[in-house]
Amino acid sequence: MSVPMDSGADMPAARTSLDRGAALMLACQQGDQQAFDTIIEEYSSAVFGILRRVLGANPAVEDLAQEAFLRLYRARDRYRPEGKLTTFLFRIAYNLALNHIRGSKRRLEVGMPTNQEGEGIELEDSKSELPAAAPDRGDWAALVDWALQQLPENQRAALVFQHYDGLDLNEIGESLGISEKAAKSLCHRARAKMRDILTPYKEAEND
Repeated sequence: MSVPMDSGADMPAARTSLDRGAALMLACQQGDQQAFDTIIEEYSSAVFGILRRVLGANPAVEDLAQEAFLRLYRARDRYRPEGKLTTFLFRIAYNLALNHIRGSKRRLEVGMPTNQEGEGIELEDSKSELPAAAPDRGDWAALVDWALQQLPENQRAALVFQHYDGLDLNEIGESLGISEKAAKSLCHRARAKMRDILTPYKEAEND
Protein backbone atom coordinates (compact mmCIF):
# COMPACT_ATOMS: atom_id res chain seq x y z
CA MET A 1 0.00 0.00 0.00
CA SER A 2 1.27 3.47 -0.74
CA VAL A 3 0.08 6.90 0.20
CA PRO A 4 -0.04 9.59 -2.47
CA MET A 5 2.41 12.17 -1.19
CA ASP A 6 2.18 15.81 -2.10
CA SER A 7 4.75 16.94 -4.63
CA GLY A 8 7.48 19.31 -3.48
CA ALA A 9 5.75 22.14 -5.34
CA ASP A 10 2.59 21.69 -3.27
CA MET A 11 4.24 21.13 0.11
CA PRO A 12 5.36 23.93 2.40
CA ALA A 13 9.07 24.56 2.03
CA ALA A 14 9.76 23.53 5.63
CA ARG A 15 8.39 20.05 4.94
CA THR A 16 10.29 19.16 1.78
CA SER A 17 13.31 17.92 3.78
CA LEU A 18 11.30 15.88 6.29
CA ASP A 19 12.02 12.22 6.86
CA ARG A 20 9.35 10.25 5.01
CA GLY A 21 8.07 8.69 8.21
CA ALA A 22 7.82 12.09 9.89
CA ALA A 23 5.91 13.43 6.90
CA LEU A 24 3.50 10.51 7.14
CA MET A 25 2.97 11.18 10.85
CA LEU A 26 2.19 14.82 10.14
CA ALA A 27 -0.32 13.69 7.54
CA CYS A 28 -1.81 11.37 10.15
CA GLN A 29 -2.13 14.32 12.53
CA GLN A 30 -4.28 15.95 9.89
CA GLY A 31 -6.61 12.96 9.83
CA ASP A 32 -5.10 10.95 6.97
CA GLN A 33 -5.69 7.39 8.15
CA GLN A 34 -4.10 5.95 5.04
CA ALA A 35 -0.84 7.66 6.03
CA PHE A 36 -0.76 5.66 9.25
CA ASP A 37 -1.56 2.45 7.36
CA THR A 38 1.53 3.17 5.27
CA ILE A 39 3.64 3.68 8.41
CA ILE A 40 2.59 0.23 9.61
CA GLU A 41 3.32 -1.29 6.22
CA GLU A 42 6.74 0.30 5.85
CA TYR A 43 8.05 -0.05 9.43
CA SER A 44 6.45 -3.22 10.78
CA SER A 45 9.31 -5.46 9.64
CA ALA A 46 11.85 -3.27 11.44
CA VAL A 47 9.79 -3.24 14.65
CA PHE A 48 9.31 -7.01 14.53
CA GLY A 49 13.06 -7.43 13.97
CA ILE A 50 13.96 -5.28 16.97
CA LEU A 51 11.55 -7.07 19.28
CA ARG A 52 12.57 -10.52 18.08
CA ARG A 53 16.28 -9.84 18.56
CA VAL A 54 15.83 -8.16 21.94
CA LEU A 55 13.36 -10.75 23.27
CA GLY A 56 14.44 -13.83 21.31
CA ALA A 57 11.89 -16.41 20.18
CA ASN A 58 9.17 -15.02 22.43
CA PRO A 59 5.45 -15.48 21.67
CA ALA A 60 4.83 -11.94 22.96
CA VAL A 61 6.65 -10.34 20.01
CA GLU A 62 3.59 -10.06 17.78
CA ASP A 63 1.43 -8.53 20.49
CA LEU A 64 4.18 -6.08 21.46
CA ALA A 65 4.65 -5.02 17.84
CA GLN A 66 0.94 -4.25 17.59
CA GLU A 67 1.13 -2.36 20.88
CA ALA A 68 4.07 -0.31 19.57
CA PHE A 69 2.03 0.95 16.62
CA LEU A 70 -1.01 1.50 18.82
CA ARG A 71 1.07 3.70 21.13
CA LEU A 72 2.53 5.52 18.15
CA TYR A 73 -0.98 6.24 16.91
CA ARG A 74 -2.10 7.47 20.32
CA ALA A 75 0.93 9.77 20.42
CA ARG A 76 0.25 11.27 16.99
CA ASP A 77 -1.10 14.60 18.29
CA ARG A 78 1.95 15.29 20.46
CA TYR A 79 4.46 14.00 17.90
CA ARG A 80 6.99 16.58 16.69
CA PRO A 81 9.17 15.90 13.64
CA GLU A 82 12.49 16.57 15.40
CA GLY A 83 14.21 13.61 13.76
CA LYS A 84 13.45 10.36 12.00
CA LEU A 85 10.19 8.65 12.83
CA THR A 86 12.11 5.41 13.32
CA THR A 87 13.96 6.90 16.30
CA PHE A 88 10.65 7.71 17.99
CA LEU A 89 9.08 4.36 17.04
CA PHE A 90 12.09 2.26 18.00
CA ARG A 91 12.18 3.85 21.44
CA ILE A 92 8.56 2.81 21.93
CA ALA A 93 9.39 -0.74 20.83
CA TYR A 94 12.48 -0.92 23.06
CA ASN A 95 10.58 0.32 26.12
CA LEU A 96 7.87 -2.27 25.51
CA ALA A 97 10.48 -5.01 25.24
CA LEU A 98 12.22 -3.82 28.40
CA ASN A 99 8.95 -3.66 30.34
CA HIS A 100 8.10 -7.17 29.17
CA ILE A 101 11.49 -8.49 30.32
CA ARG A 102 11.13 -6.79 33.71
CA GLY A 103 7.58 -8.05 34.08
CA SER A 104 8.66 -11.59 33.28
CA LYS A 105 11.42 -11.40 35.89
CA ARG A 106 8.96 -10.13 38.50
CA ARG A 107 6.54 -12.96 37.73
CA LEU A 108 9.40 -15.45 38.03
CA GLU A 109 10.42 -14.02 41.41
CA VAL A 110 6.84 -14.15 42.70
CA GLY A 111 6.53 -17.76 41.64
CA MET A 112 9.96 -18.82 42.96
CA PRO A 113 9.78 -22.12 44.86
CA THR A 114 10.67 -22.13 48.56
CA ASN A 115 12.14 -24.69 50.91
CA GLN A 116 10.56 -25.90 54.13
CA GLU A 117 11.80 -22.81 55.95
CA GLY A 118 10.08 -20.57 53.42
CA GLU A 119 13.34 -19.42 51.88
CA GLY A 120 13.52 -18.93 48.15
CA ILE A 121 15.29 -21.66 46.23
CA GLU A 122 17.65 -20.22 43.66
CA LEU A 123 17.06 -21.67 40.21
CA GLU A 124 20.01 -22.36 37.97
CA ASP A 125 20.30 -19.87 35.14
CA SER A 126 20.09 -21.81 31.89
CA LYS A 127 22.22 -19.15 30.21
CA SER A 128 25.10 -20.00 32.50
CA GLU A 129 25.48 -23.35 30.72
CA LEU A 130 26.52 -21.73 27.47
CA PRO A 131 27.79 -24.81 25.59
CA ALA A 132 24.62 -26.78 26.37
CA ALA A 133 22.34 -23.90 25.43
CA ALA A 134 24.14 -22.97 22.22
CA PRO A 135 22.93 -24.13 18.79
CA ASP A 136 24.94 -26.47 16.62
CA ARG A 137 28.32 -25.00 15.77
CA GLY A 138 27.66 -25.40 12.07
CA ASP A 139 24.70 -23.01 12.20
CA TRP A 140 26.62 -19.73 12.51
CA ALA A 141 23.58 -17.48 12.05
CA ALA A 142 21.82 -19.27 14.91
CA LEU A 143 24.95 -18.99 17.04
CA VAL A 144 25.07 -15.23 16.48
CA ASP A 145 21.39 -14.90 17.44
CA TRP A 146 22.01 -17.04 20.52
CA ALA A 147 25.07 -14.99 21.51
CA LEU A 148 23.01 -11.83 21.16
CA GLN A 149 20.58 -13.19 23.75
CA GLN A 150 23.44 -13.56 26.25
CA LEU A 151 24.01 -9.80 26.36
CA PRO A 152 22.38 -7.45 28.89
CA GLU A 153 19.20 -5.96 27.45
CA ASN A 154 20.62 -2.49 26.84
CA GLN A 155 23.76 -3.79 25.13
CA ARG A 156 21.64 -6.13 23.03
CA ALA A 157 19.35 -3.32 21.92
CA ALA A 158 22.25 -1.00 21.11
CA LEU A 159 23.89 -3.64 18.93
CA VAL A 160 20.59 -4.41 17.19
CA PHE A 161 20.02 -0.72 16.45
CA GLN A 162 23.56 -0.29 15.13
CA HIS A 163 24.13 -3.42 13.07
CA TYR A 164 20.65 -4.51 12.05
CA ASP A 165 18.86 -1.18 11.72
CA GLY A 166 21.78 1.06 10.74
CA LEU A 167 21.18 3.77 13.34
CA ASP A 168 24.04 6.12 14.13
CA LEU A 169 25.18 6.67 17.71
CA ASN A 170 23.04 9.75 18.19
CA GLU A 171 19.92 7.89 16.99
CA ILE A 172 20.79 4.90 19.19
CA GLY A 173 21.08 7.22 22.18
CA GLU A 174 17.72 8.82 21.42
CA SER A 175 16.09 5.41 20.96
CA LEU A 176 17.44 4.17 24.29
CA GLY A 177 16.99 7.46 26.15
CA ILE A 178 20.72 7.90 26.81
CA SER A 179 23.53 10.18 25.63
CA GLU A 180 25.47 9.59 22.43
CA LYS A 181 28.57 8.90 24.52
CA ALA A 182 26.74 6.27 26.55
CA ALA A 183 25.44 4.70 23.35
CA LYS A 184 28.99 4.47 22.00
CA SER A 185 30.11 2.77 25.21
CA LEU A 186 27.21 0.31 25.07
CA CYS A 187 27.99 -0.64 21.47
CA HIS A 188 31.67 -1.11 22.30
CA ARG A 189 30.92 -3.35 25.31
CA ALA A 190 28.34 -5.31 23.32
CA ARG A 191 30.77 -6.02 20.48
CA ALA A 192 33.46 -7.07 22.96
CA LYS A 193 31.04 -9.39 24.77
CA MET A 194 29.85 -10.93 21.50
CA ARG A 195 33.47 -11.50 20.48
CA ASP A 196 34.24 -13.21 23.80
CA ILE A 197 31.20 -15.47 23.47
CA LEU A 198 31.73 -16.44 19.83
CA THR A 199 35.52 -16.73 19.69
CA PRO A 200 35.66 -20.30 21.14
CA TYR A 201 33.16 -21.47 18.51
CA LYS A 202 35.04 -19.70 15.74
CA GLU A 203 38.29 -21.30 16.87
CA ALA A 204 36.69 -24.74 17.08
CA GLU A 205 35.36 -24.30 13.56
CA ASN A 206 38.89 -23.54 12.30
CA ASP A 207 40.51 -26.55 14.00
